[in-house]
Amino acid sequence: MIEYLAFALVGCFLGVFTGITPGIHVNTICLLGLSVYPLLGLDAITFGVAMISMAVTHTFLDFIPSIFLGVPEEETALSVLPAHKLVLAGKAYEAVKLTAYGSLLGLFFAVVSLPVALLVVPTVYATVRGYVVYVLIAAIGYLILREKTSSKKLWAATIFGLSGWLGHVAFSQTIINQNHILFPVFTGLFGVSTILWSLKDKAANTPQEEYAVVTVDGKFTLAGAVGAFGGMLVGILPAMSPSQMGILLSEVLGDSTKLFLVSVSAINTSDAIYSFISLYTIGNPRSGVATMLGQVIELDYNTLLLFVGVIAFTAPIALYLELFIGKRALTLMRRIDFKSLNLAALGIVFALVYLMTGFWGILYTVVATSIGMLPILTGVSRTHSMGILLLPTIMYFLGA
Repeated sequence: MIEYLAFALVGCFLGVFTGITPGIHVNTICLLGLSVYPLLGLDAITFGVAMISMAVTHTFLDFIPSIFLGVPEEETALSVLPAHKLVLAGKAYEAVKLTAYGSLLGLFFAVVSLPVALLVVPTVYATVRGYVVYVLIAAIGYLILREKTSSKKLWAATIFGLSGWLGHVAFSQTIINQNHILFPVFTGLFGVSTILWSLKDKAANTPQEEYAVVTVDGKFTLAGAVGAFGGMLVGILPAMSPSQMGILLSEVLGDSTKLFLVSVSAINTSDAIYSFISLYTIGNPRSGVATMLGQVIELDYNTLLLFVGVIAFTAPIALYLELFIGKRALTLMRRIDFKSLNLAALGIVFALVYLMTGFWGILYTVVATSIGMLPILTGVSRTHSMGILLLPTIMYFLGA
């Protein structure tokens, strides 16, 4: 047990690294770790403990770069992310606190509902499995139609189709290992495109309040509970992302930027538990880490409980780390040369892509970046780029 706790702390350190480093994801570290952990003399369970702790810490910390990096000047922003709205109002640290407490609430409700989820998830999945494709089509249709103008609706459908085509090509090719192919395409769609756009604009320099008071009232708690429920749905519905689920569930919470941030962070973190519940109950993991660990670990009930315990142990540490680093980021925000930071991040990302997937991986990254720029240029939601997973999934269920 002492060894497990020690490697959980190692996972926290890795989660801080992946969380605050633009373009670096937990899937990348887990993939590299799969080939390294036997050489270090670790067994699969100990390796799994470190990776799960990393994944949970990442779900807390990855909001920090999204809050502080790439904030456009308000008059030049084609689409301002919810967290950036608070930054432009001088409330960056409030955004940090909202996502931190939202993540903790999502985790709390996920753990509390664990006994029920173990019974309900297999039954619900067995019931709706034949209709999952229609649920996905309806969800996609709603996300496209909620765009405000006809032009944006058309762009949303185009972006979904292009990213879906890229996903179909990526999953059909045989040049790059299928275990690696998602790294260059996701890096291009959501990482490189964001960094390139932030290089174009001068970063916003709004004076920030150093303190923030967040009131955890009934609406706040409801947002966390709704987010935990959304995490369970993400665990059941294939290819759905936390951000898409957050938009779908935003109708329950109303048009509130703060509650949206709470619910999305709750979905993001509760999904860390539900992805393993899905692996245990229905044999279908819904996250990259769960998928990779499922290849080397026979997940039985005792191992599942161990992993849930690791998640519960890691969460308060991750909460403290997010608040601590978020506070320091307020000071760094005034001093850092963001252009140099983003250029360094680009160099690291492309180096990793080349090391893992070679020249063809670079090519996929460039194509994915081109598609990933479209939502930013047209001002539509970037969730439409998740067509890269959703369209191939729909084609699979339809037998195409």
